[in-house]
Amino acid sequence: MFIDCLITKLESTHEFEIVGVNKCGGAAFDDVRTLRPDLVISDLNLEGPSGITLIRKIRASGSSAKLILLCADLSPSVIHKALSAGVDGIILKNDHYSLLIEAISVIHERRFLSPGVSDPLVFSYLNVDRDPGSLKTSPLSDREEQVARLIGEGVNSKQIADMLFISEKTVSKHRCNILRKLNLKNTAQLARYVYDNNLIG
Repeated sequence: MFIDCLITKLESTHEFEIVGVNKCGGAAFDDVRTLRPDLVISDLNLEGPSGITLIRKIRASGSSAKLILLCADLSPSVIHKALSAGVDGIILKNDHYSLLIEAISVIHERRFLSPGVSDPLVFSYLNVDRDPGSLKTSPLSDREEQVARLIGEGVNSKQIADMLFISEKTVSKHRCNILRKLNLKNTAQLARYVYDNNLIG
């Protein structure tokens, strides 16, 4: 019902053409690669991979689509994950429809966060700022952390190579470096590390 209402509202403006709808994260990613939309609006909770995982995969694939995440509620941790995944806008489902239109109009220039998202984000930042000991640093580079996330999500080396536009040999090298830096012995331990440290969207 929510999806149908949203589609009706968007199409009624005669400014948008809906080229596809999919409730499954994996199938939605395939649709994005096939249909090449200018804008993807994703729910946080999808069947299969989450909306954050979908956004991360779309961004890693090199798609130029703008990405907006819709959600009922967000914790600071999920907000950080969404921003790290490369989202262009975050809107709460109880926001007024005009906020979504505003987000669509500005995300070509800057990110757009609903006030209901930015407020807890600022609060979280201030709390961390008061407690420097709560800041955690990862021994992994940005690329290694990206590869680690994908491994933790069950993506194989060939798929990772295709998504990140690198060779399988480079993926294997990253995997070895990740295991060495984290003092892990195998992929199963790495997947557990990714899960325990909330690296999966």
